[in-house]
Amino acid sequence: MTDLSARSSAADLATTQADYDAGRYLAALQQARALDRDDVGAAADGAALRLRCLAAYRLGELDESAAAALRLVLLAERDERAQALRFDVLTVSVVASAELARFDQSIEHLRLVQQAAARAGTHTDFMRGRGTMANCFALLGDPWAAQRLLAELVGQFQAGSSQPRLEATVRGNHASVCLQIARLARQGDDTAGCDEALDHALASIERTREIAGALQDQRVGAFADVHAAELALLRGQHDSALTLLEGAVSHADAAGLWAHARQLRLLEAEALQSRGDSAAALGLLQTVGERLDDGHELGARIRYHSQLQRVLAARGDNVSALDHFERARSLAQFRQYRQARAQSRFLRARLELEHLYRFRADTNSASWPASQPGVLG
Repeated sequence: MTDLSARSSAADLATTQADYDAGRYLAALQQARALDRDDVGAAADGAALRLRCLAAYRLGELDESAAAALRLVLLAERDERAQALRFDVLTVSVVASAELARFDQSIEHLRLVQQAAARAGTHTDFMRGRGTMANCFALLGDPWAAQRLLAELVGQFQAGSSQPRLEATVRGNHASVCLQIARLARQGDDTAGCDEALDHALASIERTREIAGALQDQRVGAFADVHAAELALLRGQHDSALTLLEGAVSHADAAGLWAHARQLRLLEAEALQSRGDSAAALGLLQTVGERLDDGHELGARIRYHSQLQRVLAARGDNVSALDHFERARSLAQFRQYRQARAQSRFLRARLELEHLYRFRADTNSASWPASQPGVLG
């Protein structure tokens, strides 16, 4: 690469990074795609891949994000200059891959995240590593394990935290997992469990709003509002949910935050349908459907088809409602199969390791009882 092209690439990367930092994710993604070419050199290629992965994730383009992450990880295996760029990409890949039910990549990148966090040895990397693990647990179908991990992290922040942005991220993840548990509890007729999970979610939402106000960060506040709207829905406060959502969709559209707008529209459609306005709910869902495909999160696709089934059934279109019911069920079964397969592999590896450690202990130390659990117990 010539000196001129190197300077040009560096300037383009700086512009792309500035757009990403300012929340101009679509512009950052388009520029990162243009920079992702063979003639820019390994270091610049790694930086472009990192920005492509992060910007695509922010926009909900998870297939592109996961693919860029995998390419950067492979590049880092043969070029040390790319290794320093991996951590952010790995934490994103764990979630993006799991949202697409690609648990092999998610679990492998979680392993690399934990290794990198251990090597760094900083409090921030420790928190991010544990938070990423919690997200992985939730997407593997065990939100209770995720809640325990996140509650542990929440407990490490005190009033007047010196890391407010990190705390806001942890609190947001904690609220999200608690809301997931609340939905499951409600489906299982566990009123007490639902109320308890909602109380935990509310505490994290309120603290996130405090942080957003202190930082004057509208994006942090916007995500808190999403969780607050879902909480209102779960408590049957449909008007309150709609008030929270009012204007939020247009703001998300204006900012080009497609994934955020999609989530807001799904929540708004649920609130409208619960209030009996199936025509408005159907209009919102049709808008969502125009931008929802195989490269987007599986949970949103299941929720979309499930909501369409309820709306169409309420409008008397039972044939179309049945079609969307089958689509939602098929996607849910696909996810459950992938989750069960990944969980089974986790359990099998754990049992094999425990057996290995017990065998070595019995062989090498007569004082270690055969019944003592292995080091992973």
